[in-house]
Amino acid sequence: MNKELICQAAHYFQSAPVYHKLFSEFRSKIESLGRIGGTVNIENYSAEELESLMLFFGDLKKKKVISLAAFDKRLQETKFVGIRLPELLEVFFDEPIRSNKAVRKEKQDKEEAKLKEFKHLHPILAGYFDYLSKRTAESQWIIRLLLIDDFARSVRLLADAGNALPESYERLPVFSQRVSGNPHSFDLSGMNGKLLIHFLNFRLYGGGAPPSGTEQVNELLGQFRILRDDISNFVSFANLLGMRDGAVHPVWQAAVETESAVNMPLRELFMIDGARPAVGQDVYAVENSGVFSSLLDEVPAAPLICTHGQFKLAGLRLLDLLVESGCCIYYAGDFDPEGIAMAARLHERHPKSVRLWWMDAESYMTAQSPVEMGDRLKKLESIKHADVQELILKMHETGKAGYQEALLKGMVNELKEKY
Repeated sequence: MNKELICQAAHYFQSAPVYHKLFSEFRSKIESLGRIGGTVNIENYSAEELESLMLFFGDLKKKKVISLAAFDKRLQETKFVGIRLPELLEVFFDEPIRSNKAVRKEKQDKEEAKLKEFKHLHPILAGYFDYLSKRTAESQWIIRLLLIDDFARSVRLLADAGNALPESYERLPVFSQRVSGNPHSFDLSGMNGKLLIHFLNFRLYGGGAPPSGTEQVNELLGQFRILRDDISNFVSFANLLGMRDGAVHPVWQAAVETESAVNMPLRELFMIDGARPAVGQDVYAVENSGVFSSLLDEVPAAPLICTHGQFKLAGLRLLDLLVESGCCIYYAGDFDPEGIAMAARLHERHPKSVRLWWMDAESYMTAQSPVEMGDRLKKLESIKHADVQELILKMHETGKAGYQEALLKGMVNELKEKY
């Protein structure tokens, strides 16, 4: 390359302001394609700008675009013969032109090097960084952070957390304080908290999208003995006995003897290691607190649970303990997409121990309300559980929601036969 000649060419084009505009678009095209190609639209160029271009390029009055290949060819017809367009642009802008593909490749190489570096520095995270190197969809946000200087500190914090997971139940702020000296380091609204959830999900399941719902996140943390909220997270029940080391807990015993309903926080549920109904092996779980209370009014000895809508970790723990003791759970929810999804989720959690109670197509027709579900019906399409397919079909036919309250009489009569 003739350096003197190319400097002359750059100086020539720099003398006309229009070329700063045109060459910027040329550069973008070359960076995008990785070669001389494509066209630049000149329809919005002013008459003065087009006149400047015509001094070099010739008549442009009937042209709407300028081809990069045509401009490169025109260079060869001038005293600047031998100079290619990319070379000219590099001198014109005083910086190299690199294809977007090359830039992406260099960035990816740096990211891979950073993953290997972190893997070497923090053995506890080795498997996790191997997983991140697969660049799955749910981990892309982490990949984008790899080359940020501050991210190294977050990785060290995550490694410290991985090495210090609690052996007995510990609240999240206390765990955070113990690991980092700051009780807010792993606040779930911040990057470090989200990174911790992603890592723990990998540890438990080997990858995949981490949970996003509040109770699902709480449950994941609970699997590692980390408690996010153990007081306001509660479940209501009646006529159940909590066990610890083979003995009935006195608070639970007193509640049964006085026929009292109990709101039990998660904190207390971690104080027991077993649960069973006061009578028999069947337990009835309902979604709605009004239904729960009404059933107790009529059948005060019935073993009942109220989940208060979406399952909280407290409710799931109690149900898990009951299943472990050999109980059969009869679950009843509302006839809407959310209620059906909850029923399917609980059945999938304990397929051998959960039965749907008053949640068939016939019960739905009795409980049907005037409330139109509209677009919410689409949510039913993702529920594949075999036991609710007939019900889902009927809900699609009518398009209306149904509610447990309409089934109270039948529920009460059934429970009265047993308790």
